Amino acid sequence: MITNHWFRSRRLQTAFAGIVFSLCLLGNTSVALGAGWSQGVAIASSVPSAAPNAFAFNPAGNELWATAPAMSGGATVQVAQRPFGGAWSPLTTIATIHSVGALSVQDLSISLSASSHAAAVWLVGGGVQIALRSSTGAWQAPVGFVPTGGASRLRSRLDAHGNGVAAWARATSTGSVVEAVAWTASGTFGAVTQLSPSSQGAYLPDLSVNEAGTAVVVWQVADPQNAGSPYQVESVTRSAGGNWSMATTASPVVPQTWSPQVALDGAGNATAVWEQGSTVDNYRIYAATQRAGGPWSSPVRIEPSDWYMAAQPSVAADAAGNVTASWVVENTSGAMLVHAATRSAGGAWGTPVNLGQLTASGSSPNLLPPVSAARDGSITVVGWAAFGGTGPNVAVRSGSGPWVPMIIGGNPQPFAVLTTNNARASVVWSVGNGVKYHRALMQSDYQ
Repeated sequence: MITNHWFRSRRLQTAFAGIVFSLCLLGNTSVALGAGWSQGVAIASSVPSAAPNAFAFNPAGNELWATAPAMSGGATVQVAQRPFGGAWSPLTTIATIHSVGALSVQDLSISLSASSHAAAVWLVGGGVQIALRSSTGAWQAPVGFVPTGGASRLRSRLDAHGNGVAAWARATSTGSVVEAVAWTASGTFGAVTQLSPSSQGAYLPDLSVNEAGTAVVVWQVADPQNAGSPYQVESVTRSAGGNWSMATTASPVVPQTWSPQVALDGAGNATAVWEQGSTVDNYRIYAATQRAGGPWSSPVRIEPSDWYMAAQPSVAADAAGNVTASWVVENTSGAMLVHAATRSAGGAWGTPVNLGQLTASGSSPNLLPPVSAARDGSITVVGWAAFGGTGPNVAVRSGSGPWVPMIIGGNPQPFAVLTTNNARASVVWSVGNGVKYHRALMQSDYQ
């Protein structure tokens, strides 16, 4: 059984480390479930085991991969690209970070807009680095922000035109605050803005940006000196090119309110989900909605049962406002299951569906089964590590149809799941390649 103490420790670690499993979706109903997964092929034959990796697709199906291996004297950030239907390019170095010794790059992520602008963001030594790429493919030198006290939990997104936002938590002498910076597609950065009040602790921010450029950031609130006892979810919003709103509460004051996540639809309506529970066997998942420009609704309980643990929620919305959330539950025997629930646009949350069992490897289970929804509403996907070591698991839903579980051969720890338009998808996972401290990245396509 994964103990309650382990979850507490893991949550605090996530405030200072990146997430290694990500999902991005776009799709088309006509071919959503028409075929299967191809045999896995290597997209990188040798990547340092400790190097972070990040992937992105845009609506045209063009893909970017970023990695950041440490080396003697610092680290490098490298990118490769693959046009839709083409092959991966060789890696190109977009940043070299010099140091006396090797450096660990954290929270690496990459975004690719419909206009073919791109942004790679990462943390190194507590500082934020943002490298932008023009629509013609030219990368600019990274722009650095060095928050006093150091940053963690970096998140970044682009809108359809290539304008972007990044948000992070900054450590202070009494706790933590949440900050953000925005930039234009032409590469002009605004000033760093503090989003959360200094009178409290603000941790684990999450960020969503829609096609029009509306942005929302949520975070968990705690007493400044006690990050291990959060009690509320707060948020701010920003219209495209506008100013950030004042912080507003999205949940009531309830002990042990954890891990808020947020998604925006095309109209700027937001949905936040979080876990909540004050005692063992009393953990639940809640959600709230915010109409564009309005207040947050009263929270709705979307996991009807009480569990030994209910953790790691994820949420995604399509442009029309249909929303799906996924999360992990654990019973008293130690079995962990992946649940998902959907709310149709303007409707109520449906009953959660059990998608499958999650595997655990010692004290390091894959607790990140994120959901992602195509912006046109055609397909939704959840991915997780398969129980029993048979390979990465995904559950695919075409439109509003039933979930279809699938197992993809390979290592049981998936690294990323992405799809383009026309419901073509890719799953990436790592395997040993016989080279010490290195691995190969494998890829299977679905079409």
